[in-house]
Amino acid sequence: MKKGLLKENKVLKINLLYILSILPLIIYSYYKNGFLAFHNGFMSFFPSLQYLIIPIIIIALSYVFETYYYLVIKKDEDMHNVINSVVPYTNALCYLVCGPLDRLYITIPLIIILDIIIKFIDTKFSINQIALFKCLLFVLLNLLGMYNNSNMYELNVTVNSNLTSYFIGNVVGEIGTTSILFSLIGLAILLFNKYYKKEIPIVTILSYAIVCVIIYFFTDLNFKQILINTMASGFVFATIFVAPLSVATPVVKTGTIIYSLLFGILSAIIVNATNFYLGIYILILILSLLTPLFNKFKLAIA
Repeated sequence: MKKGLLKENKVLKINLLYILSILPLIIYSYYKNGFLAFHNGFMSFFPSLQYLIIPIIIIALSYVFETYYYLVIKKDEDMHNVINSVVPYTNALCYLVCGPLDRLYITIPLIIILDIIIKFIDTKFSINQIALFKCLLFVLLNLLGMYNNSNMYELNVTVNSNLTSYFIGNVVGEIGTTSILFSLIGLAILLFNKYYKKEIPIVTILSYAIVCVIIYFFTDLNFKQILINTMASGFVFATIFVAPLSVATPVVKTGTIIYSLLFGILSAIIVNATNFYLGIYILILILSLLTPLFNKFKLAIA
């Protein structure tokens, strides 16, 4: 008897786990940015649905693009590379780092353009597409004078932000990066994925926490301020979903640990000393470009 599609193709199962891990964030992003605005009369029903429709469109278009690339351009006769592609997951993450009012339909061609560019870059050239997209989007929106992380509901009411709100994600921020709770649920799903580099979030968070303790004792910041800075910055989302992106991280264990330590230590400084939260994505972008260097840090096995 022929095996089912998922049993026969383990990579597809892994990629579906990737997408499953961000579904809680997508659903919550609709509630926060769409449903609340509609429920309180600041947005009509159909525009509010964009926060559910656009990620579906992005994932679907990603598979269309992958099909065209492999079957037409690469002349690959089977669909193996298409169904095993991590591009739909990566592109959905690009959507989640957009601001709620970032002219979301305009971001779709930008995501696809980046796909095309990265497809034709030498495979030895590692780059974190999500971090690159976030940086380019930040520059573009600032040039157009449209940068704003508040949604329609937040623009019209005063939102009381306490620690509980920050943990749930009911605060001003990008579409999918504000919720610590749903990011952690995503992490729990990713832990079942053997290709997910779980050592990156573990080492990153430990090194980040150590630097935060030092900051607490040697600066004027108190524990609550450090906690709010951490939750407001999108650091948890970036640590779980962006920094571990396999195609832009070291393959050598020692290099992975150095990569994670640098990300955790420098992120703590960026988040608490500068409050320039885009700096987290700039840091990930730089570290991804240094991946070939990190891969040289291989300890000899006795």
